[in-house]
Amino acid sequence: MHTIHNFSLKILNERGTKTIDQVLQENRHITSELFFAPSIWDLHDPFLLPDMDRAVERILRAREKKERIIVFWDYDVDGVSGTALLFRYLQEIGCEVSYRLPHRVHDGYGLKEYFFDAMKEKWVTLVVTVDCGTRDVAPVRYAKTLGIDVIVTDHHAVPTDIPEDVIAIINPKRSDSTYPFRDLAGAGVALKLVHAIVERITPEKREKILSEYIDFASLGTVSDCMPLIDENRTIVTLGLHQMGNSRSHGLRKFLTGKEKSLRDSDVIGFQIGPRINAAGRMDTPLTALHWLLASDERSDNFFSELEHLNESRREVTERYFHDALDAIDTESPILFYDSENLEHGVIGLVAGRLTEMYGKPAIVMKNGDEHPLANRKGYDTVSNISPVAPHGALSIGSCRSPEWCNIIEMLESCKDLLIRYGWHRQAAGFTIETEKIPLLKARLSDVFCTHHDAERLPLRTRKVECTLDVAEDFTLENIGVIDRFRPFGIGNEKPLFLLQDETILSVETFGKEGQHLRFRLARNPEIQCIAWGWGKWWKRECDVSLTKGDIISLIIELEENEWNGKKTVNGIVRDCVV
Repeated sequence: MHTIHNFSLKILNERGTKTIDQVLQENRHITSELFFAPSIWDLHDPFLLPDMDRAVERILRAREKKERIIVFWDYDVDGVSGTALLFRYLQEIGCEVSYRLPHRVHDGYGLKEYFFDAMKEKWVTLVVTVDCGTRDVAPVRYAKTLGIDVIVTDHHAVPTDIPEDVIAIINPKRSDSTYPFRDLAGAGVALKLVHAIVERITPEKREKILSEYIDFASLGTVSDCMPLIDENRTIVTLGLHQMGNSRSHGLRKFLTGKEKSLRDSDVIGFQIGPRINAAGRMDTPLTALHWLLASDERSDNFFSELEHLNESRREVTERYFHDALDAIDTESPILFYDSENLEHGVIGLVAGRLTEMYGKPAIVMKNGDEHPLANRKGYDTVSNISPVAPHGALSIGSCRSPEWCNIIEMLESCKDLLIRYGWHRQAAGFTIETEKIPLLKARLSDVFCTHHDAERLPLRTRKVECTLDVAEDFTLENIGVIDRFRPFGIGNEKPLFLLQDETILSVETFGKEGQHLRFRLARNPEIQCIAWGWGKWWKRECDVSLTKGDIISLIIELEENEWNGKKTVNGIVRDCVV
């Protein structure tokens, strides 16, 4: 057996006489037709989230007294979109509100005491965070001494020690939460805060108001790789529907002519999200926020800047990825790469590329000289981890891991070496004194080897819904069935199917430079199975030559194709077994 990519195959459903519709519903454990028609009324009661009552009361009191409110946010898509949502709504209900953001390089992640010093000078009395703040114990306590209240809205893992002086910590991952869904994005939690305020002051306008803001929440939900189930499915389905009519001039203009792409979350994950992220990675996330909030006249200028930053992000990532390939030890169970020449904004992208290529955890670190925060007030207390202020060179690390490895638990075992750390199971980050990197590498390697066999690492699992009959199942009717389950994404993956032990009728390259591969199969010569981008790669690297009469198994997606007014069904090849 020869697999084009190393993977283990799992067939989710034996199918038998079941229809494709029945298979997909069984595999997704769908028990109600409501799955196919989500509405605003499906959103859970926001007051089931801890501290929501206190947060709403404090915000409405600030509105009444004309207090100055700051929305403080993270610099990724989740933080940017959640801030656009919350800022715009608070402004519309009459709050005196502005925003403050950290800079990835100059400020790092999360709240700092010096932020509050600056806010105090501007008479700010209330700060509402988006997508951050749960771990920032000392800065929140410090804010209290200045007369500044803090409301945290966040979705990251909750530590044992959480701020006691905070007005509210709205986080569905709190151990005392009775909220029925834990996997909201940061922008999703921001939407729930708006939802709660609407319920308190204008419940009769619930559907209208939430519909107008839900597209912003969908941006963060998809870009932060949250599962598209339960409430997230409602947010993303309705968000995509709203996006073509978004109140954001920038979003509307970008999507003009792309209406068909709004059927799926890919338009966020591969088009909108990377452009917003590029701002925070390469410069300032303010550019992305301004694009979402800008007037019709100004949105083009901000979008041009985003395009420039996104192109720069691509080029820089590609360069550093190839540098990493030359430097890493590919035999190591964990792929480590650290360099002074890296840029902070792309280390996570490089780590992700390494994990995708090798199927192993990857940790990429930007080493530096004296960190700009090292002697700034509040940096020595930004975390509940290290009580000692860093005075030497620091390194910023970004981690990615395959589905079978929990990288945040591994970092937890090394917390005595770290200044701070956080995020999620398969994507995490940390700050460490550079001189401690050898200790960190040794410790993480030891921890990894206690839980995994370094000589036999798990393979990536390719899950297919069921096998298809190439002679009977390539129908437009089945395309319509699959479309019912959109939008696809994490937790509701685009369906993959298996064509098992089919006889090749022909295999050929096509495209201007022969960059693509086309299979035709003996039992249904009319259909095409297309492997985009496989042509040159197959000739150069694959040690299996395919000819007429060979037996092959293909993992495919079904896709509608229209040419000269005629609609047909193609198989899009994602992997194969020879």
